[in-house]
Amino acid sequence: MKKLFREYKSMLKPLPIEGIPDLFIFRPIAFIIVKIASRFPVTPNQISLAALVTGISSGVCFALGTPKSWLWGGILYGSTAVLDCSDGMLARYKKNGTPIGRIIDGTIDYINGLAIYLGLAIGLTKIGIMSPANAWLLVALAGLSMAVHSILVDHYRGQFFIHALGVRQSLQDEIALFTEELKQTPRMSLGWIFIKIYISYNRIQEKFSLHHTRHDPEKYYRINAIMLKLWQFIELSMHICILIVSAVLFRPKVFLIYTIVIANLWIVVLFPIQIFVNKHTSIPKK
Repeated sequence: MKKLFREYKSMLKPLPIEGIPDLFIFRPIAFIIVKIASRFPVTPNQISLAALVTGISSGVCFALGTPKSWLWGGILYGSTAVLDCSDGMLARYKKNGTPIGRIIDGTIDYINGLAIYLGLAIGLTKIGIMSPANAWLLVALAGLSMAVHSILVDHYRGQFFIHALGVRQSLQDEIALFTEELKQTPRMSLGWIFIKIYISYNRIQEKFSLHHTRHDPEKYYRINAIMLKLWQFIELSMHICILIVSAVLFRPKVFLIYTIVIANLWIVVLFPIQIFVNKHTSIPKK
């Protein structure tokens, strides 16, 4: 049992970084899949492609707009979340991850997100609990909100890596690494497009980075380990959990209220606290 726990822990990201539903729901199931898959010539990219199939299928189920189809949509979305954890865990376990693999994983996440939100909008128009115009507007607001929440949480996770864990591969290093990879990739190929998008995403994050500010590592870890857990109430796996519950119960308004109202109010509360914390842990310039 201890050996299994050590193996499981070795496949995780640092614990303060992990999302709560990921840590206690999705990754334990993914661990079982990884242990089975590791016995066969299965690659992380193949698992990513399986996640693409379940993600798009989930969106189709949501689009049908019936209680039964939403139940299956929730189950398939949960399967997608598990597979999304499995590919990275398998890569860490087999030590065969690649830069392009990370980009493929991220791109599939965005494709799945688009399929699921389109499915939600179409499904809501069929359910008839609101006008078609309101359905599309609210789903668009939910999708935009979720994207903002994910970017914010990713940003603070990245800062935690740098200032608390001492992982000094900054966004500039990441951009340089993938720019070199881009030069070796055939122009306008699918891989080239994936890398180009990923570099652009990192450039956006770099504009909001705190890499010019130095922080006390011990103090930063102690305070921001707590702050990260608070931020994780609006991170992606929490959105996924709420949507799965909403789908299984056939209560789409639960997800919309959480994403558009509750999660955004959470940002209003946390953001000024985070600014204060950053000032408190920063080292004054001499």
